[in-house]
Amino acid sequence: MAEQLNKESSPAFGNNLGFWFFHTFIRLGGPLPAYLLLIFILPYYLLIRKSARRSASYYLKHRFPKYGSLRRFFATYYHFLQFGKVLIDQACMGILERDRFQVKFPYKEELIRITGQKKGMVLLTTHAGNWMTAMATMDKMEVPVNLLLNVENSDGRHFFDLSKRRDEFKFISPNGFMGGLVEATNVLNSGEILSIMGDRTEGARAIYLDFLGEKAPFPVAPYHLAYVTGADIVVLLTARTGKLSFSIEAHCITEGVDREKLSREETIKMLASNYVTLLEKYTSEHPFMWYNFFNFWDEGENNLKEITAHVKN
Repeated sequence: MAEQLNKESSPAFGNNLGFWFFHTFIRLGGPLPAYLLLIFILPYYLLIRKSARRSASYYLKHRFPKYGSLRRFFATYYHFLQFGKVLIDQACMGILERDRFQVKFPYKEELIRITGQKKGMVLLTTHAGNWMTAMATMDKMEVPVNLLLNVENSDGRHFFDLSKRRDEFKFISPNGFMGGLVEATNVLNSGEILSIMGDRTEGARAIYLDFLGEKAPFPVAPYHLAYVTGADIVVLLTARTGKLSFSIEAHCITEGVDREKLSREETIKMLASNYVTLLEKYTSEHPFMWYNFFNFWDEGENNLKEITAHVKN
């Protein structure tokens, strides 16, 4: 079941032919033609693909519980619009020259300072904004950057492939032995950086915490890894601020936590709660930039059946 969730926990928006058209538009005319093309495609997902609209409803109902059906319909449109722009920007990052982008990352020097301590660092990323923006700025770090991420079936859509920068990163497959945790532990013990998602369990062990008014599952792995290795955890949150313009926030959630006096379970709960607090704050400030298109609050058998039905439609 974990393998199935890993493959199907995000709905299929677009196909290879569609991506080819967008990439061609970007190569020929930059992002603007791709943004215009997006406007013509959105009605299909909003009006015809009811399963796509449903996939967004889980989050929007929690984020805007007082919205009626009409306001939620327009919220869904704007949510899809922002998501489409993020996907276009992601492709642009790989296709266009880097001087076309504006990235505000005032916390990068702090990240460099933390990595200089050589005790390992977990970069906790989120399906928010264009999270690959943060990865694109990691090339100046003094230690290797490892990503616990499945890129085997990405169809060349990640900026790693489009920019031909895959060799700059080390990828650890979550489909490997023990979900890649042994390899992840080794890189942290070596003082390296490990990037891992904090808002999707992929069927692995979870801790349930209050998020937007209801208990939701969050993966235990990032906090367990930090506990057993002594690594710091830095939460990266990106936001789209305009055309090819982004901001990145970084928050060290292990700072001030005395892990020697706390049990493993207490440490995991405290660190996970710190992350959820930041995520709730982010969704309050950027309500249309969190992109988990499935029933995040019920990540189980019923959710898997619904995801499967959506992908088939």
